[in-house]
Amino acid sequence: MKSIFYWMILIPFLVFSQNEQSNSEEYLIVGTTIFSAKSDKMKEFSEGMKNHNEQFHAEGPMGVRVFNIMNGQNANSFMAVMGPMRWSALDESRDNTAHDEDWSANVVPYIAEENETTFWKFHNQLSHFPTDFEMSKLKVTVWDIERGKYENMTSGLEKVSKVLKEKSPETPFGIYTNEFTSTQSGQDLTVVYFFDNYSWLGKDQKLKEKYDEVHGAGNFDSFVKDWITITKGGSQELWVYNPNLSGLGPQVTTSTQD
Repeated sequence: MKSIFYWMILIPFLVFSQNEQSNSEEYLIVGTTIFSAKSDKMKEFSEGMKNHNEQFHAEGPMGVRVFNIMNGQNANSFMAVMGPMRWSALDESRDNTAHDEDWSANVVPYIAEENETTFWKFHNQLSHFPTDFEMSKLKVTVWDIERGKYENMTSGLEKVSKVLKEKSPETPFGIYTNEFTSTQSGQDLTVVYFFDNYSWLGKDQKLKEKYDEVHGAGNFDSFVKDWITITKGGSQELWVYNPNLSGLGPQVTTSTQD
């Protein structure tokens, strides 16, 4: 892999503040890359990734968290997450020699596959991060959006975001759109819920009832019908924070503001 991407490819999400972005400033980007380890080299991969992240990605925009992917076609792989950052950060001079040498010598030899590098735009106004929470478990939904339906998508997300902020303020969530969309990838929109206990997955979140309370009776059914025409489908994954491979700890110290 070309040296500039050794640190770019990890880029995703998770610590944002509205104060960091205004109409006159650059928006924040995030990104994701999936890694899988060679089956007989898991120990070496884990040691190399941990040491690399602790040395080169333990703070700032290049800080990295790693998550275990628990289900779906990427199950048993790892999602590396770094950021947030602005695009202009890539213009800053940086000596990557030591970083690249460590990556090539102590991580690359133990990687079975490295793929699905995606850069995302973080939508602060649509997202909700309460003050001071910790990364634990993430429910990640990726949506494939119909061509020409971006404004319809945004309108629908604004309505759902309002419901979640008013009726489930204790649940952090983030909304991101792909910076480099492709009609083949099917990865246009990502919605991420952050939670602590697996039992949260088994609870009825009563979204329909909450939606109708905010927008009026019967409006959730209308939203679902519209969303079906806006999207071509989606997929969901469960990610679990892995402290043993991460450079950054689980603490998220900033919050979004309405």
